[in-house]
Amino acid sequence: MAYKFKLPELGEGMAEGEIASWLVKEGDTVKEDDSLVEIQNDKSVEELPSPVSGTVKKIVAQEGDTVEIGATLIIIDDGSPDTGDDDEAPAADTKEEAPAAIPAAEAKPEAAPAAPVADATGSANKDYLAMPSVRQYARDQSVDLSLVTPSGKHGQISKADVDSYKAGAPAASAQPAAAAAPAAAKAAGPAVKPYKSDEPELETREKMSMTRKAIAKAMRSSKDIAPHVTSFDDVEVSVLMANRKKYKTIAADKGIKLTFLPYIVKALVAVMKEYPEFNASIDNTTDEIVYKHYYNVGIATNTEHGLYVPNIKNADSKGMFEIAKEITENTQAAYDNKLNGKSMSGGSITISNVGSIGGGWFTPVINQPEVAILGVGKIASEPYVDDDGNIAVGKMLKLSLTYDHRLIDGALAQNALNLLKKLLHEPDMLLMEG
Repeated sequence: MAYKFKLPELGEGMAEGEIASWLVKEGDTVKEDDSLVEIQNDKSVEELPSPVSGTVKKIVAQEGDTVEIGATLIIIDDGSPDTGDDDEAPAADTKEEAPAAIPAAEAKPEAAPAAPVADATGSANKDYLAMPSVRQYARDQSVDLSLVTPSGKHGQISKADVDSYKAGAPAASAQPAAAAAPAAAKAAGPAVKPYKSDEPELETREKMSMTRKAIAKAMRSSKDIAPHVTSFDDVEVSVLMANRKKYKTIAADKGIKLTFLPYIVKALVAVMKEYPEFNASIDNTTDEIVYKHYYNVGIATNTEHGLYVPNIKNADSKGMFEIAKEITENTQAAYDNKLNGKSMSGGSITISNVGSIGGGWFTPVINQPEVAILGVGKIASEPYVDDDGNIAVGKMLKLSLTYDHRLIDGALAQNALNLLKKLLHEPDMLLMEG
């Protein structure tokens, strides 16, 4: 009498996940919706709730195992009839296994833009938690699960939620599955060849983590999809530094760490409002430009687990202190490996900051499907020509703006940089922006 809980899809296109940690042990009694396990995928760490109540009979997949969708994770004695299937061993790829060569699936030529395949409702790679049966139910009802409000304790969508959505909103129209095939898949990328060594005895191999594999795939896809161009500039920010110094203590009294990033976030919002091409994406399946009417600014965050990009949602409606607080909270969540997929999706533009570790100009890679990324370098004392035409020593901030040349031309990029520089040079101007 046992229920075999198998790894469900946590997002369209996700094929596997890594067992980050078990929250229960064999012999424990669990209730429906109790957290069972933390699963790390290529975006985030998600807690999976128990779909049944009962006693943990056996934990099948161990911490560190990589398991495929549909593999049994845990067996719970819930009093139901045994199904009789014998799939207690998951298709796991443990940390101890070092691959002798690149698997065939990785060695074959890879289509450059790894766009997700949409389901029958046209939803592609949305971040929501739902059991496979609920996903199938939604497809049968032509409902886009990304539009459904979940009622489960862990943000899980139920059939009742789907019914509630249908009762209050029109169902999303179905799209042919073929429409989701990425147009750029017609052009295959360069063939991937296995690495060959002349001195293998002087080398060691270590399997990539799921996060590092996801980063590698995203970087390659971005470079393959978008022709990258980077414009470099600098701006004198003595007034900005004085403004931050003035309010830094006030922020600290509120428990808030005020850095330069909130100023840059607000300045980028103003830039996107003036030049909406920077708040857009390109639909590679239809050759349409998708203009966004929200302003979610991502902050690239480097951690020991890998690189994550949580974004400040609706940054246009938030003040400096609120943005500063949210940046700190997102950074801590990234360090703790507690970011969820929603916090990293729906971005408008990304900031990559290397100035805090002494970096200058660089060429950041666009965070697809966005079309631009701002690289922020260090502030250094350097000579410059001031507003009166005199040579002076100023505090010069290095800026590197990378953009997708399919949508943004050089002149447009420089105009955007000029506005950004003006706002950072005269931060009081940010108060004038609506």
